[in-house]
Formats: sequence, structure tokens, C-alpha cells
Amino acid sequence: CFVNIYRLTLRLFPNSLRFHAPPGKQQIQNSANVEKGESSEMQGVWSQLWRKYADYKYNKFERFAVWEMIEPYRRPKTFSTLITIYVAAFYTGVVGAAVTEQIYKEKFWEEHPGKTVPLMKPVFYRGPWRVYRGEAIATDASSQ
Repeated sequence: CFVNIYRLTLRLFPNSLRFHAPPGKQQIQNSANVEKGESSEMQGVWSQLWRKYADYKYNKFERFAVWEMIEPYRRPKTFSTLITIYVAAFYTGVVGAAVTEQIYKEKFWEEHPGKTVPLMKPVFYRGPWRVYRGEAIATDASSQ
């Protein structure tokens, strides 16, 4: 926040933050800085560094602000991974159903060798269901 304010004030008032001393005090200030080990050139370097840092932060903010404005209009991300997972899950279910039916047939043939295997009841579906060819399996309620 401070960096943006600093940069804005530099643009609006270019000489306001340059720390100019009145003409009489210029010599005193320079001699005091020399005693501290700083020259007027060193002050200019620090000023340039702070200005570059402010520009860097402001430009970084501008870059992100632009992307945030554009984001709703961008193309949606690809759904290929999600579709791959769904297809894999579907075929896993198909293979699982085939294996379950095969196990059902083998158990029936062990108990009734040589007989025709009746249709397998749906495992996870308890509601009414039709059979177009063949006979429907009697439910527990109708068989009693």
C-alpha cells in the first residue's frame, strides 16, 4: 500500500519526495552526511533503489489485477481427467457385474448340475423390475 502511494506521489509531484534542503542548509546537510559516511551520491542510490522497488511492487500488483479481471472470460479448464476417471469407473462396474454374475452361475451349477441358470436378482436395486424375455424371479414377499 505504501509503495503504491509513494509511486503515485512521485508521478503527481516529481520533486516532492526528493528531500531538497533550503540553499543555506545544503552545505550543513552534506557535511553531516559525509561525517556519517554517506555521500550525496549514496543518497541518490538509495532513492533509486526504493523507486525501483516501488515500481516492481506496483507492476506486480498490476499484472495480478489484470489477470483477475480477465479470469471470468477465460476458457474453462479441460475436463479430460474427469472424463477419464468416469470412464474407468464405468468399466470397473461393468467388469465387476460380469464377475459377480459368473460367480452366481458357478454356485448355482454346483447345487443344480445341468440345469438352466435363472436370472440373477439385482443386488443393489430393491424396487420393481421387468424381464422382457424369460421369467421374472419371484420376490421374497410373493413367494410366501
